[in-house]
Amino acid sequence: MKSRAGDYCWFLCRALPVRDDAGRIVNWFGTCTDIESFKRVEQALRETKAAAESANRSKDQFLAALSHELRTPLTPVLMLAANLREDERLPAGVREQLGMMERNIALEGRLIDDLLDTSAIASGKLRLHRQLCDTHSLIRLAMEIVRDAALTKEINVECELNASRSGLMTDPARFQQVIWNLLRNGVKFTPRGGRVFIRTSDQAANRLRIEIIDNGIGIAPAALAKIFLPFEQVAIAGDQRFGGLGLGLAIARAIVDLHDGQISAQSGGVNLGATFIVEFPEATFPPSGLATTAPPSASGISASGRAALRPLRLLLVEDHLPTLQVLSSLLTRQGHQVVAVGTIAEALAAANAQAFNLVISDLGLPDGTGNQLMEKLRFVHGLKGIALSGYGMDEDLKRSREAGFVTHLVKPVQMEELRRAIVQLS
Repeated sequence: MKSRAGDYCWFLCRALPVRDDAGRIVNWFGTCTDIESFKRVEQALRETKAAAESANRSKDQFLAALSHELRTPLTPVLMLAANLREDERLPAGVREQLGMMERNIALEGRLIDDLLDTSAIASGKLRLHRQLCDTHSLIRLAMEIVRDAALTKEINVECELNASRSGLMTDPARFQQVIWNLLRNGVKFTPRGGRVFIRTSDQAANRLRIEIIDNGIGIAPAALAKIFLPFEQVAIAGDQRFGGLGLGLAIARAIVDLHDGQISAQSGGVNLGATFIVEFPEATFPPSGLATTAPPSASGISASGRAALRPLRLLLVEDHLPTLQVLSSLLTRQGHQVVAVGTIAEALAAANAQAFNLVISDLGLPDGTGNQLMEKLRFVHGLKGIALSGYGMDEDLKRSREAGFVTHLVKPVQMEELRRAIVQLS
């Protein structure tokens, strides 16, 4: 409506009829309120919200692209190091150094994951895929992961798993991530020859209690209040010898919070060690039929699994030439027939020319996406696929599944991990 000043503005108009005894409208009573300023504020808020959402999308896209660029060159190095470490013709000292390379490359991949997890936590996108698990089995697996780092520092990692109700509806990967972060923290901040101890016990109201205790550098009382904040380090102020990003404990707290659990830290002070306590509600008896003793072998695949690895005709699609060459060589050495190409067009031409048992494809290709390729290969040739990608966010995994990939492996990929996926699909 036109205002007194002659400008057209937003007005809020309300009116009620005034009726006589017969019900006829004889008058109107109402108001016209100038709400132009409110409308301007609403519009500004909408624009601000849209800008924030756009910035978040841009941030997620940037992190996904950064993850891809950081992960991709790690894959061929990790695969070669792992493959050479298993070569018994090499001297023991050389194989030990290759093992050190392999562990550090895998750690680099873990740091990238931590950055992405921190972004997911900040945006509320961290999700749990729950199932009934035996937490004692998951704890032993986490202990196996930190074993090499502990051995290097001559640190004893011991456990006392006493909880009778060790069953929990949890995301096994995320639960293991919590325990691994806490154990790694203990090993990291414990001097050579020290001790890290993990134990479980039953608490009232079916609560599972997990304690990780070390005799390391301890935590100053002033630092306890902020130890679970992102990018905070538990080391002594100004001491940079321990490195790291300070994300592990923040991620652990976020995962525990999603379980409606509690996590806390205790320490007598500097050089007096530290204790981390995690409690999960709704603990129950563990499911039957699960292995609760030894973790998987170091090779990651059983003898029966190796026997099942029959030669296959594989279509390998990867535009990163070093990764393509290393993967092709290692898969061929395992007895497979491999056709290695770098584009969608070459992959489709190869699939039209001959039959394949399986496709292994990167997702970021020069002439399209691996998802587009998989959709065509599944529709025309009925092929199953394994996705290899530096893109590993939840949205990436969902899109690859929808395209037809049965398995999505995030770079840097270990050869044993790929070998297990091939066995499962074949």
